[in-house]
Amino acid sequence: MTARLLLDEHFAPAIAKALLARGFDVVALLDDPDRAGLADPEVYTLAGREGRRVVTENIRDFRPLLAAAIDQGGPVTTLLLVPSGAFPRSRTNPGPLIKALAAWLDDAQASARLDEEWL
Repeated sequence: MTARLLLDEHFAPAIAKALLARGFDVVALLDDPDRAGLADPEVYTLAGREGRRVVTENIRDFRPLLAAAIDQGGPVTTLLLVPSGAFPRSRTNPGPLIKALAAWLDDAQASARLDEEWL
């Protein structure tokens, strides 16, 4: 089974659309006005409820959410962390990030990886 992704608000909906066109199950928060602007804990919970891995640059806030879930023995929402320096935000050139996410998703083991992974 291939991993399902939820792109945090840092990422343009065009990225999700490009990955959807390649057959991947990816949604962007900014594609849905009801989800845009959700607080990080709400995004974390939403992704877990939908069986999705959160793709985010917001490492500082999401890593503690993951650690708390593990410590409490509760449901764990997995993370795919994207350092902003590796893939600078560019709505005019999302190609490198799309390529990297597609390669990550193409890996048959993507859904069985660690709770936290870095792109």
